[in-house]
Amino acid sequence: MVLEDKLYANQFERNIVGSAIKSISNKWTFYILKDLFLGKKHFTQFQENRPNLDNKSLTRCLRSMENNNLIEKKITNHETEYFLTSKGMKLNRVLYELIIFALDTNEEDFYTDEEIKFIKETYVDILKL
Repeated sequence: MVLEDKLYANQFERNIVGSAIKSISNKWTFYILKDLFLGKKHFTQFQENRPNLDNKSLTRCLRSMENNNLIEKKITNHETEYFLTSKGMKLNRVLYELIIFALDTNEEDFYTDEEIKFIKETYVDILKL
């Protein structure tokens, strides 16, 4: 059986890329991941500078990220902290490539070339690449 036949056989019917995308598709997931890469770990820190992110939405997003094994929640001394799991850490390259794709295919002149260069360099640091 050739590779193409195997790819379309029942054993590969599950769309693994679709599943991966679904695990990060929540509106707020990218922002929370970025915050976690920056070292933020508290509920209120994820809401800073995001007036549209209400408690209910944030709770739902964090729970989904936890269920997808992207983050883990630790409670110590009545304080809840969130941390990236090894699976969550592996998203650093994926997120960077999405950022590069978005910047390079932006048809509006929203950013100058200098700003694009700065954003790319900044995310290399943030995502620990």
